[in-house]
Amino acid sequence: MPTEVLTAKGRQTRAAIEQAARKLFAERGFHGATLADITSAAGKSGAVFYRYFADKEDLLAALAESFLHDVVTPSGLSLHLPDSPDDDAFFISVVTGYWNMFKQNIGIMIAVAQLATTQQRFAALQNEFRRFGMDIVAASVRHAQQHGYATELNPEHIAAAIALLFENFTTVFVGRSGLGIEISDEDAIATLATVWKKTLYGT
Repeated sequence: MPTEVLTAKGRQTRAAIEQAARKLFAERGFHGATLADITSAAGKSGAVFYRYFADKEDLLAALAESFLHDVVTPSGLSLHLPDSPDDDAFFISVVTGYWNMFKQNIGIMIAVAQLATTQQRFAALQNEFRRFGMDIVAASVRHAQQHGYATELNPEHIAAAIALLFENFTTVFVGRSGLGIEISDEDAIATLATVWKKTLYGT
């Protein structure tokens, strides 16, 4: 990938390619969206694409790393853990942020998941996404335990279970499969928040 500073026009061109890729990855998955599709949707030539990215995988890696470091990580830096078992607002707020973030970047998440099964580069990125969610859940378990709740739970194990449940549930219902079940964003968020809260507090 080029390391030189981009001009304003260069930034605009790169942004157009990235936006086209996000949309097409969401609609067709990584393998279903060709470079020709992406450059056509961006209104750019194939030759222009290679000024910014080595190949389609390089483009996805750039999108995923940007999403992880510019959006995902900062969103958890000032997290305030629940004050009590009645603090429904905490769970709804965090799950809402997670759901909206995932929904806006569903193409990246789907494409990374597809490549993570065969390429270590993308498996590592996927695990960074997962680790972010697991860290938040594990912190909430430990916080509950400090107040006498969830004492029988292993924070790391519960964190992995809930984070993976969230990931799969969100991929299905934000994506296109949906299992034939109609669920609104509000109901999906409430469902995930309830699972998390009841796991910790039982109420």
